[in-house]
Amino acid sequence: MARQDWDKATDDWLASLGGLLTAPESVFWWPGLAVGLVGAVWYGRQSGLWGRAADYWRELPIDAGCFLANSTLPFLLAPWLLGLVLIGNRLGAVLAGMVVGTTPGGAPGWPLLLAAAFFAFVAGDFALYWTHRLFHGVPLLWRSHRLHHAPPVLTPLTAFRFWPWEQAVHISANMLAQGLGLGLAAGLAGAQVPALTVLGVNIFTLAWGLGFAHLRHSAVPLPFPGWLSRWLISPHMHQLHHSMALQHRDRNFGTALAIWDRMFGTYVLPEKEERFRFGTDEASPHPLPGPGGQA
Repeated sequence: MARQDWDKATDDWLASLGGLLTAPESVFWWPGLAVGLVGAVWYGRQSGLWGRAADYWRELPIDAGCFLANSTLPFLLAPWLLGLVLIGNRLGAVLAGMVVGTTPGGAPGWPLLLAAAFFAFVAGDFALYWTHRLFHGVPLLWRSHRLHHAPPVLTPLTAFRFWPWEQAVHISANMLAQGLGLGLAAGLAGAQVPALTVLGVNIFTLAWGLGFAHLRHSAVPLPFPGWLSRWLISPHMHQLHHSMALQHRDRNFGTALAIWDRMFGTYVLPEKEERFRFGTDEASPHPLPGPGGQA
């Protein structure tokens, strides 16, 4: 990386830190932290729910180090990620052209922009589901991903608790898939949407952040209504994914959408009062579950 590129990436990263508390997509968005504080008071009366203070202090250096390393990746890898988006966008347009038989062109209106943002969001989430499953099911990959599941307590910082190379895989797959979804949506409509038009700020990503996605890694067992939990992964559902219980192993891989877990047999809806012990053991990894949720 050229010196000027490194300097720009560093400046962009430092500027992004200013939005940690104010950006809805941030795991440290202040309303979410406020809800977490209320949850701490409310649920803290249940013995053992929050774990020991010593566990939080022991995991903090690792979590903080992973945060500092992985929060820089989107900026350090920006040229690579942009290239993946453009490749996916072009591939999606080609595939759409094979279906509709026309060459995309023309200016898109807001309905198409909205549809393109939705396609990009869904495609990116689908890619994250499968990279997540692979890191559970392949022994070599599990050795890396185990770092994310190791702590007995969850905090918003746990969202960054990955080896940087693993985080790079997840981000890369997500960007390639988002570009593909964007190109497909635009191509099927016979128009052309520049990748950066939608990927700059995706309204569906923002909506997901507003849905307290940052509480996924916490001890606040926040559920969604039953009908909504069939479509979106609630914090309570993702906490089940971190459970040490054998019946919860390799379940609820989804990041935002629950439809992939339902489609591929890895979906479990926790009981309202169900609580979990977090962490892992040497029994992992295990084969990828097949349809019907059988490993």
